[in-house]
Amino acid sequence: MSKREVFHSSDDPRRLHIGPPGTRATPGDFGHWAANLDQDNLFAQIAATGRQLYERPPATSTDQGLDTLKIISRLRSMLDAAEAAVMADSFEQAVKATSEQGTQDSLIEISDSAAQEQSSRYYGVDPSEEAVVRSSFVAEAAMALRTSEANVRDRLFIAEGLRHLCPETLEELSRGEITTRTAQEIVRQSQDLEPEDVRHMQQTLLPIARTATDAAVAHRARKIHERLHPRPIEERHKKSAEDRKVTYWNEPNGMSVIQLFMPAENTLSIINTVNWHASQHDDPEDERTEQQRRLDIICDALIDGWPATKGTPLKARVAVTIPALEMLTDPKRALADLEGYGPIPIGTALRIAKDAPSFMKVLTDPWSGAVIDVGREKYRPSKALRDLLRNRDICCRFPGCNRPAETSEIDHIEAWETGGHTSRTNTHLLCKRHQMFKHALGWQATYLPDGSVNWRSPHGVVCIELPGSVTNVQNFDFEKEQTPMLPTVALNERVRKVLGWFEPTDQETG
Repeated sequence: MSKREVFHSSDDPRRLHIGPPGTRATPGDFGHWAANLDQDNLFAQIAATGRQLYERPPATSTDQGLDTLKIISRLRSMLDAAEAAVMADSFEQAVKATSEQGTQDSLIEISDSAAQEQSSRYYGVDPSEEAVVRSSFVAEAAMALRTSEANVRDRLFIAEGLRHLCPETLEELSRGEITTRTAQEIVRQSQDLEPEDVRHMQQTLLPIARTATDAAVAHRARKIHERLHPRPIEERHKKSAEDRKVTYWNEPNGMSVIQLFMPAENTLSIINTVNWHASQHDDPEDERTEQQRRLDIICDALIDGWPATKGTPLKARVAVTIPALEMLTDPKRALADLEGYGPIPIGTALRIAKDAPSFMKVLTDPWSGAVIDVGREKYRPSKALRDLLRNRDICCRFPGCNRPAETSEIDHIEAWETGGHTSRTNTHLLCKRHQMFKHALGWQATYLPDGSVNWRSPHGVVCIELPGSVTNVQNFDFEKEQTPMLPTVALNERVRKVLGWFEPTDQETG
């Protein structure tokens, strides 16, 4: 089995809620004026940015070099936006031209039509069929771009999504405000969603995509997709679990790879268990790396039986956040969060929680999803604070870092020695590597009122990082430090009880 078969992309333009090829509008359909205006919007800024780069003096300092890299990044986004628009329009024109040619062939006699029809029957294809036109166009575009057909197929999927479903994302990309990877993720997470839900996703993500890392945007896009998907996650999870499988393929030098496709809770349990056993190994004469030890533990378990251990078997901890408010308002749509993975069906979370030796109450903001407090009945304040940060931050708060909370430590945003307090407003989680960045390499972090952290690199590059638990960032205004506006919601009796809001009785009001 080839790598392509194992890692085949599930992206499918048929899962995007757009019209079929040949029926979709392009700027050229509205005349030369519209086509020229679109052309100007796509390429004028590219020309201006290219000129800006050309006229910049050579970088003589790190600051100047970083500024130039930022301009190059913007130019790359603009070029990718132009490529997407041209590719989507070209494919649309190819489908329309084929359809028109088929109509003409049915009205007039063409000398080669009989031979062409005979060849089509021989190969079992219809030249006017959309799949055939797509395949031919992909091959031509691959030649024009000097890349593989698989690569062009993926790029055409993104191009169709940007041009016909996510125009706001395409506009931001064409101005260089967001990265190509962010635009790709928005399109991918738009699959199966209604157009109005896709617009909501764009309105939510694009404001932070201008400054956030690709990883942060991708994480939030995935959560939004799960919440807006028309089919409940429990139903989709059951269907996917039926497809669980083991696959493998060979690699050079006598090596092979095994791939396991299974429910996320099982994956996390296996990884946590293997990591725990690897961490208990302290033989000073063992020259194996940590990765080698982890693999050897799995091989021992599968080939020779689980390694002998003293005491009780390990029960790996799997942390799950279950939103009680969402369970009451819409149980079928409620999503839990599996630490280290992301959204899972509420039923799966409840099954995991049923076997848990204890529970920890986690209070989340019902509108933004941010963790704002944890139960303190059972733990010392320092332990409660760490529980809060682990559930609020999810992972290391350095931009783009995905190291989990378990491998991160509490860090004071304002240093303790300069008067900083050990509180939720002055602490966040950082892995050891990025603590070193902050404390030894001149990186600066500033806590903002909305819970985000403003990072500034030693040479002035700024990035705003939101807590990992935040799911709704609509109406955030980072410049004015404005928190989200709370929407109007209907509160029934059950929701009021969860929030602790009780209506006064007749006796109390009398």
